[in-house]
Amino acid sequence: MSSAPAAESRPAWFRSFVFLWISRLGLFFSLHQIQPLFPTYLKELGASSTMIGAVMAAFTIAATVGRVPVGMFIDRFRRLWFLASGAALISVSTFAYTLASSIAFISLARVFQGFGWACLTTSVNTLAIDIAPQNRRGEMVGYAAAASNVAAALGPMGGYAVFARYGYQGLFLCAAAVAAVSILFLFGIHEPARPPEEVKAPQNWIELFAVPESLPPAVAVAFLSFCHGAIISFLPLYAVERGLGNPSLFFTVLAVSMLIIRPVAGPVSDRVSRRAVILPGYLVYLVGIVLLALAPSTTFFLIAAVFCGCGMGATFPGLMTLSVDRASAQQRGHSLAQFSLFFDLGIGVGSITLGTILDYTDQNYPAMYLIAMLVGTIGLVIYELENRKNK
Repeated sequence: MSSAPAAESRPAWFRSFVFLWISRLGLFFSLHQIQPLFPTYLKELGASSTMIGAVMAAFTIAATVGRVPVGMFIDRFRRLWFLASGAALISVSTFAYTLASSIAFISLARVFQGFGWACLTTSVNTLAIDIAPQNRRGEMVGYAAAASNVAAALGPMGGYAVFARYGYQGLFLCAAAVAAVSILFLFGIHEPARPPEEVKAPQNWIELFAVPESLPPAVAVAFLSFCHGAIISFLPLYAVERGLGNPSLFFTVLAVSMLIIRPVAGPVSDRVSRRAVILPGYLVYLVGIVLLALAPSTTFFLIAAVFCGCGMGATFPGLMTLSVDRASAQQRGHSLAQFSLFFDLGIGVGSITLGTILDYTDQNYPAMYLIAMLVGTIGLVIYELENRKNK
């Protein structure tokens, strides 16, 4: 008899999961359409590498700041409210790029887009975990994140196709429209009910802003995303300078590699341990950064994309699920907001720091990527030391 309710409830949660997946696909597709072309757009406007890094970082810094209020309130109010608000901000701010008249205006639009991203990513991840059965948490987090990978694989190609025909204005309009349409799918999602007594009041001022138990995986992902900032902000410029081919191809291979590894890493994470995917994944990602720094040809360039994609595809959901595992049910949303905050913080700090390094080293991209790899290694060491301490 106990299996009957589970069988009846599966279509309900699965339907909501599918609608959430499609909405996430569209929203991330919107972002990835413009991502590889944005640095070149800024360069055409006369921005230096430091300025490009700063403008790119404006998005992640705003997202980082936005995670604080999102983390405080997401466990007290409906996740869908935050998701819809974030999606609307993404669409409107992307449309604002068509009105851009200066770097300052673009930076302001990036800030609003960053606030939308804070609401979007925190709520969409928390909703996915709320909807999925507990015994398949690691697996379903991987499948939920696969929507981002599909978007990352198709978005750059779609963005370049639109840009080739309609230019930057057409690209920004298309991305804004995709984000707006994605909002419609939110109406098909049933958010699981949470009893009022589930929310636990913070015991001190530290718990108001942080979930101490899940800080270690958040710190580890910050160092990982510092490396990733080097890819997001500067890979298009690096590929053009070194003659390594269309940058969108790298992002496509990166995303496809993530997509392939997720169905393998998720079940291993659930059935063996989180560490079984986090440790090898982190190492593979760092090797990918080294390969990228030394890439002498397009083939080597794309091999680096495979390593980076497989590494990130295993490590990121593993660390995210570990962050949820260590938090109480009452602080699930707060814990994920904290995790996303550290991820965005790593990208923001990485974009600014590495952009400055490029200017001071006369645009030495290999040196910049090797420095990023060394910083990322610190995160791996911190994770391993903390993991052994808790054994």
